[in-house]
Amino acid sequence: MVLSVWSFLLLCQLTFVFGNKWDCADYFWRDYFGTIPYDAVPAGKDHNGDNRYVGLVYIRGFELLPATILPKQGVAQTTAYSHVLTTSQHVKILCSPHKEAFEWTHVQSKDLHDYVNRKLIPGGSEVGESLYIGRVFENGDVIVGKIFKHERANRGIWFPVGTAIKNSLTYELLSYDCDKKDIPTFDVRIGLSDKHNHTEIAFQ
Repeated sequence: MVLSVWSFLLLCQLTFVFGNKWDCADYFWRDYFGTIPYDAVPAGKDHNGDNRYVGLVYIRGFELLPATILPKQGVAQTTAYSHVLTTSQHVKILCSPHKEAFEWTHVQSKDLHDYVNRKLIPGGSEVGESLYIGRVFENGDVIVGKIFKHERANRGIWFPVGTAIKNSLTYELLSYDCDKKDIPTFDVRIGLSDKHNHTEIAFQ
């Protein structure tokens, strides 16, 4: 039952936020069971130089939330309702064949409305509010956090540091730029031999 709710919430988020304008976006969320997929999108590095990753977690009673995936521990960490939450259950990891199309843009909280027309990555919901995905750097570690779509009382990015929840009015906002997808081009040459047609495809 939990998995079906989790899948339904994720589908609703993608459908509501994307609409038809997301036809060019080429990314998806894989189930995470402790092994990093080859096409996972890094969020950045920790103080040891090891990658951390962008995750989504469903925690019953705490909704669908963006999270930092910590590969060495095999868990995802997030915040909700004044709690720091760490789990290895019902975790998704952001994946794409076009990692180069993702952008982390430095944003001041007061200017968030200037970026809503970009293809921002949806990050679930809390207290009925849709969330975006952002990141900050704390003590040499990258940390994925949540940004409320309509800030009001919840301005800035909210993220865990140890057992504490922190807030910052400056952060980097995750989006997807279809124009930056590195798609190989190719020529198709059709030639004639004595008896058979042949086709050559040359990738550039």
